[in-house]
Amino acid sequence: MNATCCFTGHRELPKPDSPAYASLLSSLESAVSDAVKEGCRHFVIGGAKGFDLLAGEWILALKKIDPSITLSVYVPHRGQAHSYTSADKLRYRTILQEADAVLYLSETYHPGCMRERNARMVNDSQFCIAYVRKAPSGSAQTMRMAEAKGLTVFRI
Repeated sequence: MNATCCFTGHRELPKPDSPAYASLLSSLESAVSDAVKEGCRHFVIGGAKGFDLLAGEWILALKKIDPSITLSVYVPHRGQAHSYTSADKLRYRTILQEADAVLYLSETYHPGCMRERNARMVNDSQFCIAYVRKAPSGSAQTMRMAEAKGLTVFRI
């Protein structure tokens, strides 16, 4: 089975030199490993800064070890990264270049485009890896969509 797994998580992450960040990385590794064991070979991110970029980099690194792994990026609108820091813009561009597919859902920003992107990721997936620490948030809303649709959700 070649199942699909989407990611959802917050834009704000713990500081990279903190124990909380080390724990997040360990949990991400474990969740991805569990998803692969369940038959996931295709992974989808939404391209947001924070958890999405981290997950995308993780999957691209895994793909170098296991070429059966693929990554798609569902971009809500073409200007998504306009407000990212220079470092995050570079990470974003690298992920888009190395991804197997990039799907632009809208040419321009419009209210609701992020939610539409999240719904599309959930609808195209059987699994979801969720880094949710606060509600209300778009990540919590996406996790609830995944649960309501019956996806297997790995909470980290």
